[in-house]
Amino acid sequence: MKIIDGLLTTVGSAALLATAAHAAVVNNEYVCEDAYMEKAFDCATDAVQIEKNRLNKVYMTAYRTLSPTQKHQLDKEQLAWLKSRNNQCNFEHDGPMNNSVVWAMIGADLCVANETKKRSSVIINKFHMK
Repeated sequence: MKIIDGLLTTVGSAALLATAAHAAVVNNEYVCEDAYMEKAFDCATDAVQIEKNRLNKVYMTAYRTLSPTQKHQLDKEQLAWLKSRNNQCNFEHDGPMNNSVVWAMIGADLCVANETKKRSSVIINKFHMK
């Protein structure tokens, strides 16, 4: 537990002190490669937040224009997508924290960001949004 607390304190301190790394977008997907784990961690966390905010805005914009039947269908699709995304990007670890585990956490966050970005595009295309 001390290792986890120490790592979280280190990552948290680095996040406060360092400027957030900017994610490169390669082949329309986020990539957060950096020699410093803290910068890569911040980059992945920021990418998730950006894409979740974007999806929420896209979803709500589409939702306001739909009939009750269409809203119900979109809700069903969204729940199925969330389950699929979570299964694909799930990160579970039970054991000591180490660099490999932290990089796996970063990878899981990037997966969430990339899949969320794709979902926004699907909704935009489906409802002919700009």
